Amino acid sequence: MKYLTLLLVLLLTTSGLDAQQRLKVKKSEFKTVDLGLQEAWKSIREGNKLFDEGLGTYREARQNYLKAYRYNPDNAALNYNIGLCYLFTDEKFEAIKYLNKAANSNPDVAPDIKYLIGRAYHLTLEFDKAISYYTDFINHLANQKNTAGIISRVNRLIEQCRNGKELVAKPQRVVINNLGNLVNAEEDDYNPLLNASEDVLYFTSRRLLDERSKRNPFDNKYFEDVYSSRYEAGQWTVAQRVEEPVNPKTNKTNNAAVALSSDDKKMFLYDGHKNAGDIMVSQNPSGYWTKPKPVKGKINTKSRETSLCLTRDGNTMYLISNDKKTTLGGADIYTAVRLPNGKWSEPVNIGAMLNSKYDEAAVRLSENDSILYFSSKGHKSMGGYDIFSSELMAGGQWSLPVNLGYPVNTPDDDLFYLPSAKTKSAFYSTILEKGTGGKDIYKVVYLGAEKEILFPKATMLVRGLRPPPENAFFIMPEKFVVDTSLLVRGIITNSVNQQPVFAKMDIIDAEISRVVATTTSDTSGRYFIRIPQPKRYGVEIVARNYMLYLDILELSGESFRKEIIRNYQLEPIEIGAKMILKNIFFEFGKSTLKPESFIQLDNVVLLMKSTPGLRIEISGHTDNVGSAKANQKLSEDRARAVVDYLISRGIELARLESKGYGFAQPVASNSTPDGRTQNRRVEFKIVGK
Repeated sequence: MKYLTLLLVLLLTTSGLDAQQRLKVKKSEFKTVDLGLQEAWKSIREGNKLFDEGLGTYREARQNYLKAYRYNPDNAALNYNIGLCYLFTDEKFEAIKYLNKAANSNPDVAPDIKYLIGRAYHLTLEFDKAISYYTDFINHLANQKNTAGIISRVNRLIEQCRNGKELVAKPQRVVINNLGNLVNAEEDDYNPLLNASEDVLYFTSRRLLDERSKRNPFDNKYFEDVYSSRYEAGQWTVAQRVEEPVNPKTNKTNNAAVALSSDDKKMFLYDGHKNAGDIMVSQNPSGYWTKPKPVKGKINTKSRETSLCLTRDGNTMYLISNDKKTTLGGADIYTAVRLPNGKWSEPVNIGAMLNSKYDEAAVRLSENDSILYFSSKGHKSMGGYDIFSSELMAGGQWSLPVNLGYPVNTPDDDLFYLPSAKTKSAFYSTILEKGTGGKDIYKVVYLGAEKEILFPKATMLVRGLRPPPENAFFIMPEKFVVDTSLLVRGIITNSVNQQPVFAKMDIIDAEISRVVATTTSDTSGRYFIRIPQPKRYGVEIVARNYMLYLDILELSGESFRKEIIRNYQLEPIEIGAKMILKNIFFEFGKSTLKPESFIQLDNVVLLMKSTPGLRIEISGHTDNVGSAKANQKLSEDRARAVVDYLISRGIELARLESKGYGFAQPVASNSTPDGRTQNRRVEFKIVGK
């Protein structure tokens, strides 16, 4: 147990349902022709080796399996293994394709195939499809022995899907921004901590330090270390590893920062080597951190103590422990107080109002100690750990926990919520589709409530309507709700051979730069999606081995009573293929990208990361207003700005080229305003794969 990391102990489950084993690919079933077999089989063997080493090398295993997939894309066991690698890393959407393909090739490919497909749909917000597959899985287990525990757990997942449908239907008005690859690495980054002035960020990372770095034998990921970043000139600087003695010289052990005191003089750390996991503290009396020592008192026990937070006066602690003698189920929230001798009292379970029969984790307090934030697998979670808040009421009791809602919470694990004391924002850790890889640290900015339209009181009076007498028997009519969303359906196909394409579609409200609806096509390429209201949206379609599709979906004036049909054709990724990036915006006459361009560019990042060998040329184009020289320079600068952004999101320079063509390659007439608008564009072209 001494090797367990802070994050790992939070994510371990008591059921073996998610303890995955790959399927054996039989060579006799895998072989199709002799040409290419030897190289493909070598890739499978290497993939098996990396998979068996553990979760930390699933991505590398996946790359090898995908090489073998080119030789035989129809082998059920291979598709199953690829689906597992996607499902348990950071690209859940891709898991749907391969797991479905495995099931279509062989419905009995594995006993848990329906469960895994359900998990993939669950994690990508396709709750109805997830419930259907979970239900089929339960029906399959109904007559088998010793499955009551598994059935109970899957029923809990169904309950979480229903919670998710409610939460997604009422999204919070927030903007969620990744802190970027100067802070986040391809490996897991989590547990953000801010100093009092909020210009230094401490966090825990499982990134590669150097060639001497060791992997944790429990999950094959690198050991934890503490990193920091400074906020300078409007951005977070490149993260640096905190020096000794907080971190040892080389990362051969786990070192996770879990809390800072309000005066920045104490850093509390999780040490997985002590007992089942203990809390240590490092002092900073004069600008340097001392060697961590065990917290004094009765905090550390033979049970596992993980995250904690302190009140501003430093006299009360809230912490997470799995003390089997006092827990209400799994890991619970406890509280302890500082005694007159400076030691901590024995922790006391905070009670059933906050603690569920499932695990709680990652406690944090608001600036005035009046709100407790924590993550929980219980309460009204939509999947994994969700973040909840509870207010301290008169008399010292905590209120019923409230889910922070979607999109802050997702069906994956959302942890370590840290509210800012200075702004309407917070930091936390989660896995999102457009991250840098693994768990990332994100900043949540709260936009506040939408303003209501106020009418003068006089306009509310209607002839013939009077207030009822005070004692009248008065029954309020039930609210009549009309579904005014628009149903859009269609087929997504390959533009070359008209074959159906399995793809993901996002509908984006450009006014708030937020995805408002998401769906996937089925194996016949058909999709159905409900869109909130008739207006102009952006549509983005992503499919593996196809060009990213970006366009405008004009629904202004459409009636909710009418079914709207829109078919889409995707271009296969082939050398020479081009695509216009339609939603890229620059400041007028400049090469400075506007923030509303980032959603579209992040999809290009996603395409590049999902197609490792892809090389592209980014080209800038202008209209013919102004001199040829000025337009040539502007087009070059804009293409370079896009390349710089892609590099900042982790794409290697060697895979990118930038060129400017000025007004030499118009796609429309420059004699009309609309034509000139079309000619001012950014394109990308496949130059290698």
